[in-house]
Formats: sequence, structure tokens, C-alpha cells
Amino acid sequence: MADYTQPDVVSKRVRFFDGQFLEDQDFIDEQRFHLDRERRQSRLLRLTGVSEGLGLAAADEPFRVTVSAGMAVDALGRHLVLAAAAELPLGTGFANQQNVEVRLAYQESATDVGQSGDGGVGARRWEERPKVVVVAPNGTTAVAPAEAEPDLDGPTVLLGRITVADNGDIAVHGTTAELSSLSMTGGIGVGVAAGTGLDVGDFDHQDRHLTFRVAADDQHRSGIRFWAGATNQGFSVEYDGRSAAGRGLHVRTHESDADGTTRLFIGTDGHVGVGTADPRDTAGWGRVVDVVGTGSTRLSVRTANVDGRVAAHDGGVFGAPPGMVVGTATGSPLTLVTGQAARLSINAAGHVGIGTADLSGAFGWGRVVDVVGTGSTKLSVRTAKVDGWAMAHDAGMFGAPAGMIVGTGTASALTLVTNQAARLNINTAGQIGVGTVAVAGHQLAVRAEHRHLLLRREAGEVQPGRKLVFLELQQADTTPPTVSPTTLAIRFHHGGRYAYQLEVDPAGFHFRAADGEPRSIHAGQVTAQTVRIGDVVVGERELRILRKLADNELVCKLRNTYYDSYIWDSGQKRGDSPYRYALTWIPGQPVASHTKTFWQFEISDQ
Repeated sequence: MADYTQPDVVSKRVRFFDGQFLEDQDFIDEQRFHLDRERRQSRLLRLTGVSEGLGLAAADEPFRVTVSAGMAVDALGRHLVLAAAAELPLGTGFANQQNVEVRLAYQESATDVGQSGDGGVGARRWEERPKVVVVAPNGTTAVAPAEAEPDLDGPTVLLGRITVADNGDIAVHGTTAELSSLSMTGGIGVGVAAGTGLDVGDFDHQDRHLTFRVAADDQHRSGIRFWAGATNQGFSVEYDGRSAAGRGLHVRTHESDADGTTRLFIGTDGHVGVGTADPRDTAGWGRVVDVVGTGSTRLSVRTANVDGRVAAHDGGVFGAPPGMVVGTATGSPLTLVTGQAARLSINAAGHVGIGTADLSGAFGWGRVVDVVGTGSTKLSVRTAKVDGWAMAHDAGMFGAPAGMIVGTGTASALTLVTNQAARLNINTAGQIGVGTVAVAGHQLAVRAEHRHLLLRREAGEVQPGRKLVFLELQQADTTPPTVSPTTLAIRFHHGGRYAYQLEVDPAGFHFRAADGEPRSIHAGQVTAQTVRIGDVVVGERELRILRKLADNELVCKLRNTYYDSYIWDSGQKRGDSPYRYALTWIPGQPVASHTKTFWQFEISDQ
């Protein structure tokens, strides 16, 4: 009796020759051999899964699912060909069931019964018609064709999963089908002899591509994976269509996880992320490269001699505080360039050049900032209201001569500060305050506590004959006056106790009080040619006479202007009294003694 069982291995095939007597087993063995080779190849190439068609869909009526025609290969290499679409009634036993599996299983049956040669009957064909089996989690099953057994006693191919609602509506899960694949222990060659891997093309003159096609939805991805040592261990390059993962091209590393960690990402908008699949673009930039790290991130641009870095550091690095760090890790300058010209350069010593990269003239300074322009250079320090400038101008500007200019471009004061205290202030009217803010109405206001204003010229720093220290007050207007002549003055204030001023006009110096009244001058010694008191001018001769008078050394003659005669001592006593007679003497007449005409003034302190 014929044996139709397919052995695990068929090593013999029928050898035909003329006049050979053949039995049914010979033809069965011939089929066995070819089935063995066909299934063995499919199995070894690992074509297991759906090769074509076999899609799931909900039928028009509730509790019914359809499977389209197609082909699959099971784990034994058997071809499961569903020649026509099948529709399966599920029944109410599937109501409210999730993850219901739809599987395709190999099935063969003897058909086409006919008369045999010995007068009996027998099936003349084997029909390989797979069955579709639906299995719910609660154990409910359905099968097509209806006469097939729902048992799954061998390898099957998963066509997908569905969910059945209470009312019989069916939802198909989109990505659950087991799809056919190809596996080889050696290489594969496309357009070229196979090597040790996948080789495509032989340097021929045509375009070649390795193409992956997936549905344009929010569920699928495609790419290439590189495993080392174990599955899910290594790298992958894939397009991920899932918005939650970041729709775009991902380069991932895998540490025993299938999804992996994205290291490099290129979005469909062209933005690039390093360490992130979400390049941050909150401002609508045309192109974004977003480099993200944990705690610290560094972008290096290097040659053999220069190590340039752009970094962000949560804890700070190289003496810089936490934040953005741009510079070099070698003894190389950092230079900012626009229009192929150096605009700002920082050398290895920390010197800064703006408009120049030549900082060789640092002259030993601890830190140099060199700002260079052509004809004029301006350094601005600004807020919304204040525009501060430090400038150099070859021709001068704002009324200043050529040279260095420091000030403001707005109606703001300029203040010099040391030790966080204002030392000199110039207000918008040009008035100056030293140790205080400028005082309106006063061109120069100096505030002193225990200090004073010192004008000093060192002896060794002047030309011979010009060793002078002076304060000069000048009225430069020489046009005829249209108002009262201006008086130059120095004022002395002592709170509310007194206020004096030293004035100068064509008549000379005047010491006055705040009300204009003259004030006293106190001095240990005054050197002058004359002294004027009221309308009286006293010169050196008069002061010498007063000096002798004060010293009781003044000797004089007493002249009677009416008789033009002088009084003299006669030397004769009046009787016994201590008094003597005083006589007059006319010049030109003889007198007993000329000295008798001189008299001495005596000043008493009483």
C-alpha cells in the first residue's frame, strides 16, 4: 500500500529508464524528493511569513472578517497559497474580545476520487488548500473552509490581530502580521557576484539604490540595524515615521533594547539633532543644529595643531562659570570673522583685539583690549536710555579735537567711579562735580571731607624759568559788553555760617561777603607797593614813618605854616619851675643849637 508521509529528509529521487515497471510509490517518491528540496530551500532562506496579500478587513456585516488571496510560507517551508479571498463568520462568542489572532495553517486533502487499475476507487489528487483559523483569548475559534478542523497542531503564520466590539464591529490592528523575510548564511550579490555580505552593483554605469517602502502613517519605520554579539546590541540607521519618536532619520545605539537611543537625528524639515530627536526651534529658524548633552556638551572643530570648541557646561569649565563656553583648548587665538575679515580676536594670553588680530604690541600689560578702526573707532556701552561711548577720532567730533573721546551719545551724565563710588561727574550741561554730582549753576563743584584741592607741578617736570603752579580764571569774550561786566570770582562756603568770595575786576582784587560787602583780610605779613584805604593811597615812605612812630623812633620838626617858622627849645627855665620856654625859629636865622629844633614822638600803650 502506498505511503504518502513526507520524511524529514529525502535523499533519493526516481531514476527512469526504458521498459521500467513503475508503481504508485515510485511517483510518490518522485514528489517527495521535489517537495523536500522546495521546502528545505524556503525553510533555510527563512522565508517564513506572509509573502503576498493575505490582508485582513472587516466585512460589511458585523461579526465577519475577510482575508484576501495571497501566499505565505510556514516554518517547515511549506507554501500556503490561498487562491481566493475567504470570509469567516465569527459569531457572538467573539463579542468584546481584543487581540483576536487570525492565523493561516497548512492543510492538504485527497480529492478527485476515481477508479483504480485493480477495479477499486481512489483519490487522484492532493489539494493543498490552507485553512484560516481565528482564535479569541476566551478560546472561541472560527475556521474557513467551514469543513476544516479549527485545531492548530503544527506551525502557522500570523496574519494579524483584530478587536471585536459588542455589536460585532471589527477593528484590524495595522502592524501585527508576520511578514516573510530572507536569510542566508553567505553573501548576496545584486548585479555582482556575492561576497561575504550584501553587494549591490559592480561599478557599472547606472544608478542603484537600496529602497525601503513603508506606509506613510504614524506607526511604521524602516532602516538598517547593525548588531554585535547579540540581537538589539549595536547600532541602527532608520527612518521613523512615529511622531512620538520624532519623525525623521535616526542614528541609534542599542544596549539590549530594540528601540535604542537616538544619537543623531535629521528631521523631515532638515533640522539636525545630536543627542536629541527634537531639535528645538521655537523661533522659526530656517535651519537648526541642536546638540544636547547631560551636564556638559562640546562641539569640537580641530586640526593637528588647533582644537576649537563650542561648549555648554552646567558646572563651568576652564575657569568659566556655568553657561556657554567658546574658545580653544590649545594655545591658539579665538577669532570672529565676517566678510572674510577678522573682527574680534582673543589670543592665548587673553588679550582682545577688535578690528585687529595683531596683539603683539601688548607691552607686558596683564590684559589688553585693542579696538582698531580706520579714521574713527567707537566702543559703545548702551541701555535703552543711555548710550555710552569710548572713541578715537582722527579729525575730532562733537566739538572735541582729534584724539580720544569718552562720553555719552544721549542726554546722560558721564561719571568716573572707583571702588564703587562716584569720583567725577559731568552732567549734560557740561558742569563738573568732583566727589559729588555736578551742581546746576556751578561749572565746577568739588566735595571734600578731610581732603583739599591740590595743584602741583614737580620741579623736575618743567622748563627752566617756568616753575609756576597756578589757577587761571579767564573771561575769553573780548567783544563789547551788552550786560554788566563779568566779575571773575572764587567763592568760599562754610555751610550756613559764612560765605565769602575773592573777586577780580579791572580795579583789582576784592574780598567780599555774600551780600557784596567788603570783608577783612587777616595775614601774618602783606607785601605790596601801596595800600589804599578809601580814597587814600599809602606808599612805602608813609609806612616807614608809621613804623618809626610805632617804635618811638620818629624825629620831626614842628612847623607853623602861617609864619613859616619852627618851634624850638630855648633851654631857659621859667623861674624855679621845671618848665622851659619854647621859642620859634625862622629858617635862615641863627639858632643856638640846630638840634634844638628836632622833636621826637613817643607812643604810649596807655
